[in-house]
Amino acid sequence: MPMAETAPPTQQPLPFDRQAQRGVRERILRYFFGSAAAISALAALLFWLLATYIPPLPRLAVGAWFGGISVASLAALRLRPALLQRSMLGVALAAVAGIGLATAAAGTGIDSPSISFLGLITCMVCASSTRRIGTVVALACGALLCGLALGEWRGALAGGGGQVVPLSMRLAMEVLAVVAGLVGGVLMERITLSHVGAAVEREQRFRSLLAIAADAYWETDEQLELRHAWRRSRSAGQFVPLELPDGHLAWALPTLQMESNALKQVREQMQARRAFREVPAQRQLPGGRLVHLLTSGEPRFAADGQFIGYWGLVRDVTQEVLAREALAETETRYRELFDQVPIALLVHREGRVQAANPAAARLLGFANPSAMVGADLLASFATDGNRDSALARLQARPDLLLPGMDPGDPQAAFTLQARTLGGRALLLNATGVPVDTPQGLATLSMLLDQTEQHIAEAATRRWQTLLERLVLASPDAITLTDLETGRYEMVNAAFLRLTGWDSTQQVVGHTSFELNIWQNADERQQLLGGLAKSEVVQDLRISFRSRHGDAVPVRLSATRFLMDGREYLVTNSREIDSSERARLEREAILDNASIGIALTRRQRFMLANRRFEQMLGWPPGALVGQHGRVAWPSDDEYAEVGRTVGPMLARGEQVEVERRLQRQDGSHFLARILAKAIDPTRPADSGTIWTMEDVTERRATEAALARARDQAEAANRAKSAFLANTSHEIRTPLNGLVGLAKLARAPELDETRRRQYLDQISESAQALSAIISDILDLSKIEAGKLELETVPFDLHELLQGLHRAYSALADARGLHCTLQTELGLPEHVRGDPLRVRQILSNFLSNALKFTPAGGIRIVAQAPDDQGFVRFEVHDSGPGIDPGVQARLFQPFSQADDSTTRRYGGTGLGLSICRELAQMMGGEVGADSLPGEGSCFWVRLPLPEADMQGADSGFAGLDANPLQGARVLMVEDNAVNMMIGVAMLEQWGAQVRQASDGGQAVEEVLRAARGERPFDIVLMDLQMPGMGGHEATRMLRRYFDRRALPIVALTAAALVSEREASMQAGMDGFVTKPIDEKRLHDTLVRVLAQRKLAELDPPT
Repeated sequence: MPMAETAPPTQQPLPFDRQAQRGVRERILRYFFGSAAAISALAALLFWLLATYIPPLPRLAVGAWFGGISVASLAALRLRPALLQRSMLGVALAAVAGIGLATAAAGTGIDSPSISFLGLITCMVCASSTRRIGTVVALACGALLCGLALGEWRGALAGGGGQVVPLSMRLAMEVLAVVAGLVGGVLMERITLSHVGAAVEREQRFRSLLAIAADAYWETDEQLELRHAWRRSRSAGQFVPLELPDGHLAWALPTLQMESNALKQVREQMQARRAFREVPAQRQLPGGRLVHLLTSGEPRFAADGQFIGYWGLVRDVTQEVLAREALAETETRYRELFDQVPIALLVHREGRVQAANPAAARLLGFANPSAMVGADLLASFATDGNRDSALARLQARPDLLLPGMDPGDPQAAFTLQARTLGGRALLLNATGVPVDTPQGLATLSMLLDQTEQHIAEAATRRWQTLLERLVLASPDAITLTDLETGRYEMVNAAFLRLTGWDSTQQVVGHTSFELNIWQNADERQQLLGGLAKSEVVQDLRISFRSRHGDAVPVRLSATRFLMDGREYLVTNSREIDSSERARLEREAILDNASIGIALTRRQRFMLANRRFEQMLGWPPGALVGQHGRVAWPSDDEYAEVGRTVGPMLARGEQVEVERRLQRQDGSHFLARILAKAIDPTRPADSGTIWTMEDVTERRATEAALARARDQAEAANRAKSAFLANTSHEIRTPLNGLVGLAKLARAPELDETRRRQYLDQISESAQALSAIISDILDLSKIEAGKLELETVPFDLHELLQGLHRAYSALADARGLHCTLQTELGLPEHVRGDPLRVRQILSNFLSNALKFTPAGGIRIVAQAPDDQGFVRFEVHDSGPGIDPGVQARLFQPFSQADDSTTRRYGGTGLGLSICRELAQMMGGEVGADSLPGEGSCFWVRLPLPEADMQGADSGFAGLDANPLQGARVLMVEDNAVNMMIGVAMLEQWGAQVRQASDGGQAVEEVLRAARGERPFDIVLMDLQMPGMGGHEATRMLRRYFDRRALPIVALTAAALVSEREASMQAGMDGFVTKPIDEKRLHDTLVRVLAQRKLAELDPPT
């Protein structure tokens, strides 16, 4: 974050060692003054109350003196650090003087008890201040001792006159005590400074390591505003402070750029006091260069758990980001080149394909490149005649690599006979280059398909022979001319006959001008102009001049081509007359028409152009002479068009219809047909002209667009209805929660009304929870994340529990509820009791909701031959229309909008029932008629189970297996903690509380040391500080599952969260909001497993 700040400062790193020493001295001085104030106050009190052997006036004076020292010490605590040391000397000397006054007032000498404080004062002053001040205080103490000794020697003070120890010896001992205090103070000062220096050295080492791992370091206050930031100086290798703008939140620096998701993550994590790791950010330098950053942060808490801010690191990852982008771009470019190049490429090693491109898959007959991976080239492609030689080549050059060949060296090309996956023979030209792969050295081979070329060359030779014969035998005049010289290279016999020349020798080697071939020179220019625009000129009407001067009209076609560096012209000429000219013009019009045109006479095709034949799938010319019925799918449709169109044609009208026609292969298409009789007076004899256009794709496109539009509109309506219904369904109980909670807080409310409000709050919360659970269940089902369990349970008890629960609800509505079980229904079955109860509960809730009078009936049938148990819920409600039943089990669907308005609901319940039943291998359905009630049923495979360990799905909460159990509740949310503790204590458990993972570990270890270990731990997953997973892993170092069961209690309901909890070492998983029954059953099950394990210890 601080990397986003602008110009780095030029300050040098702060002298942390001197700062630390001053800080330690300041704290010791304040401790000294505090101690001095307390001791002095106590001394004054003792003198006033206990020193009765001293006259009152001196006693009051001494007490007042020490009281003044106490007041002065308290006042010194408020001084600036610079004045503390000076004040210390004064307070210390005043204390020494006070001891002297007290001794003089008592009339004792150096044997006074207060003299022993002189050495202590000297030691404290020296340790708290400097040696110089300590020496001054020591000298003052010595002077006092000498003065007291002198007074005793002269008799002014009583002293220890009765003692046998000489005065000099006693003086020496007291002076020695002061010197010892001075020496002790010096030693304490040195030890303190030594520890401070070591701490500073460790801090400097930490900062040096931090400079290696990060580029910046930052701290915030408890308001999340940046207060301190340091940037690593590249020249000094140390952190230097940054100047920060005032009042900016950590994520709101003006020069810091974050994507919206990253910004939201940082803001949410910091506001929730959670750590975040390597969140990407960017910073724009003044020159325009973008710097990529990764920032991480951890919340900081004081010793008492009070949040005091964040600290974190920033790393500059610009080079890494640029390198990854460059590598990704390069890989993408080469991958696209590999996939898009039209040449077959494949990578193989030891004869096995590792990768191939689409061109290779197409060439070798595979559906896609992935299908080629692992294919054996020799076994799959080599023909019998080429297999041995290819195998020998591979043995001589393993993996087609020459020994010592480096990656990138090309290999010599060779010809390979192969077969496609479908058996088609291929002739390939193969070459390769060694490449490095993760599996080792491999070959990148390029395969060129020469099959068509080989076939074409053979065909060319064959056609060359045929063309030579054809040219010689052709009735058309054919010539070959060198365009550069204009000289004839070849002419056939027809050209000689057309122009009157006797032999090819008279023509070949001469130009058309020399032979005077052109009757009109402009026609030659017309031919050359056409060839300049296009390589081919067709059906050009010109006239040749024969050798005898006669004009010969011809239809000439010509093309030019390049061969062996020379350009040639081939012409084909045919003599024409007037009738043929008219026919050719008519055929040209028909053949070039973009629509189908046909002429029928007496119900048979007399003429059809190529487009008409193509639409009906007939070969050229094959449709002429066929009966008109061949174009129609059936006799009835052919007769119908005759009845409809015939009279209109007879009246001379133009007919336009769209009809379904049939191709020759039997397939159908939709055609737009226009028809008109040539002579309306004789339609059968004159015939009818038909024009036709295939509109199948056009109409299909229009229909698809209409369907897509209708589907989009329906989806929009369903989405809007679902959102409106869901919003209404959520807001209704939510409004109840908010309003009733506000009413329940009223101080003047009586207890009965308050309990009524609380009951209604509970009902609203359960309704809201049910809606959200339905939405989440459907989401998990659609995502494939919902897990089913297969356990033995008591089916009869489950049905009876449902009957008891819904009978009470039915009675409240004035309805009756009955349960009917067939003989042969097993008592204990295997399956998921929770999901079975969920399906039946949904059916029963709907039956109660939609039944105004009468009752409901639950039916459970015995298993059928396939082991399926059928459950039915009958009601006497209004019934369901058959048209509505088809969409009942679709998501967001109800009978109609009026149903939603009248009864509410999101329309998810039956959809979830269907999905659950299908996941369990069963099915659901509904049978109903309007006015006759409804029957909703489900068939589920529930095999009979051993009754041991069976679960009814309604484990009794009245039993007390948790009585006396010691439970540790780990939860950071006070409300959740209160709810959980209340439930556990209600079941007789002894509960201890912990607010995070670290505290939980301490509580467990403390209880184990005290020989009162916990029986079970309820662990939240996401908590500040140490989370549930980390705490569980730490506890598993000390306790296995048998010694300490741990159950996750979390709002995270994803399968991935459950798997992570099990991997961390937990024994159970319960989601929030807390389901009282599920929590109770889980705790009982885990504790029972623990007791069984204790009875059967591992061997």
